Amino acid sequence: MHRFERQIHAGMLAAAYYEVDGERLVFVHVEVPEFEGQGIGAALIKGVFDNLRERGQKAVIRCSFMQNFLQTHPEFNDVVDGNS
Repeated sequence: MHRFERQIHAGMLAAAYYEVDGERLVFVHVEVPEFEGQGIGAALIKGVFDNLRERGQKAVIRCSFMQNFLQTHPEFNDVVDGNS
């Protein structure tokens, strides 16, 4: 499994884990240890979607955290492939 990372501090990382499905990245889990509710996960996901948009890739979302994020951030819907 692959991941995007965002350093939190002192070597701690937030991570968005994905699998590769052809040209698409299938996101299965986001992990933000000990820092829930501080916006770190949202910043990680924004960075992931911005990166995918720049590279012309699509995401398939199978992670509930990312699905919830997308409900309040529809500006990233263009990066999501609805055909899972």
